[in-house]
Amino acid sequence: MRKVLLVLLVSMAFGRGKPQSDPRLKAVRSIFVAGNNQAAEKAREEMRNDADRGKSCFSFATNPKDADAVLELGTDTARDSELLGTRAWIVSGTLTLKSGDLIWSHSERFSDAPFMSGGKTAGKLVYLDLRHEACGK
Repeated sequence: MRKVLLVLLVSMAFGRGKPQSDPRLKAVRSIFVAGNNQAAEKAREEMRNDADRGKSCFSFATNPKDADAVLELGTDTARDSELLGTRAWIVSGTLTLKSGDLIWSHSERFSDAPFMSGGKTAGKLVYLDLRHEACGK
C-alpha cells in the first residue's frame, strides 16, 4: 500500500508540466507589438527579422486594427545587487485577441551587462517564447 501511495505522489509531483497553450494561439497570424520601451522595440525588430527570414508564423502589423492580436510589452526594473549596483529588467508580455480575450502571457527577467541592455534582452526572450509556443520554432 505504501509503494502505491508513493508512486502516486511521485507521479503527481512530476506529472505537472507546463500548462497547455490556448488553442487560439495557433490561429494568430499577424501581431501588433504595443509598448514604448526597449523591450517592445527589440520584439518588433526580432519579429521583422524573423518574417524576412521565414523563421516565424507571424507577420508584423503596423496598426492594431490590422492585427489578429496585440502583444503588449511592459517593463519594470529592480536593483539586482546593492554591491554591484546592477539593474534587473522585468518584462511582461500579454497577447490579446481583437475580441479582448487574453490568450497568452509570460514574463522574463534579465540584468544589464556591459554593452547589453537587460530590457532589450528580456523583450527578445518574451517574443521568442511566444514564437516557440505558437509556431514551434
